[in-house]
Amino acid sequence: MASTEAQVAHVWRRLGFGPTPTAVADGVAAGGASAVIESILAVPNPPTTNWAWPGGPTNGDSLQNDATRLVELAATGASQLRERVAWILQGLLVVAWGENVGGAEMEAHLDNLRAWPQLSYRDLLEKVVRSNAMQWYLSGVGSAPPHANENLARELMELFSLGVTHPKTGANNYAETDIKEIARALTGYSYDWTTHVVSWQQANWDSGTKTFLGSDRGAAGVTEVIDAIASHSSFRYFVPRRLYRELVGIEPDVATLDALAAVWGPTGDIAGTVAAIVRRPEFLSDNAIRAKVKTPFELVVSTARTLGVSEFSHLGVWWVLYQMRQHPFLAPNVNGWPVGKAWLHAGTLVNWSGPVQWITFSDDGTDATAANFQLPTVRRLFAEGNNLNGGDLALQFAGLHDVSLPTLASMREFALGGPWNYARAASTMCLALQSPEFYVN
Repeated sequence: MASTEAQVAHVWRRLGFGPTPTAVADGVAAGGASAVIESILAVPNPPTTNWAWPGGPTNGDSLQNDATRLVELAATGASQLRERVAWILQGLLVVAWGENVGGAEMEAHLDNLRAWPQLSYRDLLEKVVRSNAMQWYLSGVGSAPPHANENLARELMELFSLGVTHPKTGANNYAETDIKEIARALTGYSYDWTTHVVSWQQANWDSGTKTFLGSDRGAAGVTEVIDAIASHSSFRYFVPRRLYRELVGIEPDVATLDALAAVWGPTGDIAGTVAAIVRRPEFLSDNAIRAKVKTPFELVVSTARTLGVSEFSHLGVWWVLYQMRQHPFLAPNVNGWPVGKAWLHAGTLVNWSGPVQWITFSDDGTDATAANFQLPTVRRLFAEGNNLNGGDLALQFAGLHDVSLPTLASMREFALGGPWNYARAASTMCLALQSPEFYVN
């Protein structure tokens, strides 16, 4: 059975982006993993409309600056649960940078996702469908009768809300005729080339009667489409199943899905369902701990939390993520990024080995380094560590407990490999951030 320390670290990895160097010891002292779960759930998530996206004079600048800001928010946000669930939603309600999706559109999309604590999934879904970002991304802009574009209608059901088949019965959730009829209902969004504004125009909307998802819907529009989807029996299962897999790391059984469906309800209670999932006994089970593989985004953010990074502008994290094939605004397609073991390959290891070194060594340990560029964890390891305990301390600071004997032996051997100076401390910390245990989540 996993130690209390390993369980607490697991909670921080799944309900946030990993523990800080003191979080595990604090969690053990506070009563263990269950107490930490409750404390994380209790962190306030007040409505916030200004996330200080820096943007830039060009879309290229925004692509860099806003991605850096997203990493900063994920690493330093007071509510790690808000950050984690917003990232899950970003991989579910996918929008990618492109010809017509630039800084303003992406920032508004992120604002919608980050407002999840105040929204039902039904309401979030409608906001996203109506957003400029999604309208551009899935070809909603310009869709008009008699030739409605079906992209948004198809992905709305298949990827965003229902799935192709019912999770319990295996029956098809919708037919091609449903896609065509919903596509008609979603028409009307147009771009004004003079004002450069996307808006809904009744003149471009198909006002005829529609029939979809088993009922006559009259002159349905976006709201009626979302209401019909929320009334579908699969609506209560599709996203809760995704949340369970993301947070627990294993597949839920039918009884668990039924229990979560009851919490999710007719409108999609995101916060309530997340709380129900992480309070289930399997969340802390040995099967769940380290059952997932970190994505590049998770590697970068968890490293920043481990090292205590407070200034990100000089680290080029947007470029690191681009090189590792997970720039947060450049999803490869509407399905989002790969998951799980798809990231566990030589390319990830090689592409990570360089950035983790320059991040760890970005502070030279002297007073010449400005305070906001200093890495408190490396400095603490140098001050408190030595050749005998340095390897163990580095693992502890990285939130790595119950590690394998080969990992422990390698860390101890490296710490003993030369004089204990700042470079040795930084190298030991860097090695912990490349250990097999750090790659899993």
